[in-house]
Amino acid sequence: MRPLILLALPVALANAQSGISALGPVVITATRVESPVRAPATTTVLSGDSLRARGITHLADALRAVPGISVVTSSSYGSQASLFMRGGQSNYVRVLLDGVPLNEPGGAVDLAAFTLDNIDRVEVVRGPASVLYGEDAVTGVIQLISRRGATGTRGALSLDGGSYGQRDVTMSGAVGSDRAALSASLADRAAQGTLPYNNAYSNRVAALSLRLTPDARTDASLSARWQASTYQYPTESDGRIGDRNAENTTHRLMLGLAGRRVISDRVAASWTLASSEHDPRSNDGADTPADTLGFYGFFSRGTVTRQSADVRVSARAGAAQLFTLGGEVSRDHERSSTRSLSQYGEDDGEFTASRRDRALYVQGVGAVSARGSYQLGARLDDNSAFGTFRTVRLGAAWQLSPAWRVRGAMGSAFRAPSFFENFATGYVLGNAGLVPERTQSRELALERVGPVLTFTVTAYQQRFRDLIQYTGKPSTPTDPNYFNVAGANADGVETEAAWAFSSSLRARMTYSYTRTRVTDAGFDSGSGATFVLGQPLTRRPARAARVELGRTIGNRANASVAAAYTGRAQDRDYSAYPAVPVVLPPHTLVELSVNARLSSLDARVPVTARLRIDNLTNAAYDGIFGFRAPGRAIRAGLTLGRP
Repeated sequence: MRPLILLALPVALANAQSGISALGPVVITATRVESPVRAPATTTVLSGDSLRARGITHLADALRAVPGISVVTSSSYGSQASLFMRGGQSNYVRVLLDGVPLNEPGGAVDLAAFTLDNIDRVEVVRGPASVLYGEDAVTGVIQLISRRGATGTRGALSLDGGSYGQRDVTMSGAVGSDRAALSASLADRAAQGTLPYNNAYSNRVAALSLRLTPDARTDASLSARWQASTYQYPTESDGRIGDRNAENTTHRLMLGLAGRRVISDRVAASWTLASSEHDPRSNDGADTPADTLGFYGFFSRGTVTRQSADVRVSARAGAAQLFTLGGEVSRDHERSSTRSLSQYGEDDGEFTASRRDRALYVQGVGAVSARGSYQLGARLDDNSAFGTFRTVRLGAAWQLSPAWRVRGAMGSAFRAPSFFENFATGYVLGNAGLVPERTQSRELALERVGPVLTFTVTAYQQRFRDLIQYTGKPSTPTDPNYFNVAGANADGVETEAAWAFSSSLRARMTYSYTRTRVTDAGFDSGSGATFVLGQPLTRRPARAARVELGRTIGNRANASVAAAYTGRAQDRDYSAYPAVPVVLPPHTLVELSVNARLSSLDARVPVTARLRIDNLTNAAYDGIFGFRAPGRAIRAGLTLGRP
């Protein structure tokens, strides 16, 4: 069975043998349906097996190799990890697991605890994708695709340990036949952390994927994932270390059910049901009985549920034309409560809110000749909170030669306000009158695909409008703290290239340049404000580059080394009030990974060892100003069996 929810990848990054991602001409569409035509979109795919062989266990670390993406963490293992794609906000990327959204309503997503357990691959599409995926898909979509069971039986046990008290135990297995297959995994991960005290991290994950193919015209899949994680942190809001009992915990349950039925040679129907529940908790009481000054305690409780149903009917017109009509209904619900303790008294806030969305979308994708292809799409959302919203996407490509292709695209997208921005109570008041943030985007790219050299360069322009801005000084105590007032632009260039020097030696290079500028600062004009007219957006480096070399050593081992440069970025020093603008200096991180088969090639239970070193040169840098990132970290592991 092919995956039912697919993203495009005219350029693939997958080479499990060498342990290093490599570009390749893989054709999987960006249309959510199977199409014989490669869609004109900027995409990347990361192989789960290759990432695990290199000792990469978390999604945030895997995404650092994708051009145009910046992942910012606050400090140690398990600390908040924010994702910036093409200079957009950290809530501008739709993240899915087999079609189940991982974002909170409003787009926020903390990648810190998302692991690659039971994941076959990670597919990334850059550019506006609201036409197919609705809200939050402003600068792109990331989809995690679960592993599928194969014919026969396999299983593995993996043990890993390393610096800062890292300890991982994972079990995985699969069983299947031509009609049904099951893949599952269990993982228990922990670390003591990099900070002096109160910095432990733990994460437990159970995941499974079931595939059913009752006949040649029908297939169905079920995916489920449960996750429980805890992160303890001693840092204050400005990075100072001084809290001995603050912690965040979260529980997630994600369920996805999808199916496809071929009605005739030209018509097929697909459907997807998705459900997720997220229960975040924050606990930060008084450190000691004498801790009674200032704002000394905070507690929060929440339950967020998201359900959706999507149905698509696709019809072929000729050999290379595919038209799709789809409909989606969804419901988001959140119940949240907070308690703040301070020398001024106790303040409680709570809200319960929900909203429904109905959407209708159409799409056409196909070829206009032996060289040309197109993708056209439009969507209408009808939301119970903000009314109707329209988005479009137009794309075209032309094959200049067997190796070279030029493509372009333009489109629109939107981000719905979060429930907190709409309905918060307590010290912060939400604004029920907010409208979605919106964007207009366009891009132009040149691609080359060949057996030795694969190359892509993409230039893009984005315009963000109606950005929601927070003010700590509303006109009156009863006025809200959030308004649609700010605007910004983000333009840039992404380049990636891969060389196959030989069957055993590969290289890959990426380079990104991102220019962000605030075009409307709204009501806060201070130098330390979040939006400063004419200045870059915070925590988005203007330049980033990465060089990787991968080597296959005989038929037993693979080794890779990579150097990643991150340029300077604007940030704020929140130890002062008002905040002071600061610059995060550039830094370069070097990583090394080796994996080797210790058993014979025909061993019934293979034994594989791996070694990974992050930040090999022990570079000192802050991901966020005042929050020191981890230094050199060594990690080693052993796998018994076939994962």
